[in-house]
Amino acid sequence: MSDPVDLTNLRSMTDGDIEMEKALFEEFYSSFEARIDILQQSLEKDAAETWRSNAHALKGISLNLGAENLGALCKQGQDGMHMNESEKSELLKKIKDEYSQVKGFLQKLAA
Repeated sequence: MSDPVDLTNLRSMTDGDIEMEKALFEEFYSSFEARIDILQQSLEKDAAETWRSNAHALKGISLNLGAENLGALCKQGQDGMHMNESEKSELLKKIKDEYSQVKGFLQKLAA
């Protein structure tokens, strides 16, 4: 199984600055967790645009970090803004599970 994050791009941007990487990881956690809470609150059909815009933002921050699988799940959320509440809830669980993998991986690097 491959790592949940490909750090190649990040490492080229930070030039190996570990403290900068740790700060970026913390910003990622904070941003991701705030938006995942908004997704949780916008499972209903009448909140489809809120769901889409937050899934889109999560996709971007995931892909920028190098978390390709997480980004792909968030893209499914973005594209599936009109899914029913049950489908969104199932996808949200997958997103949260993958985020846990990503966060665990990053925390081990930062330790």
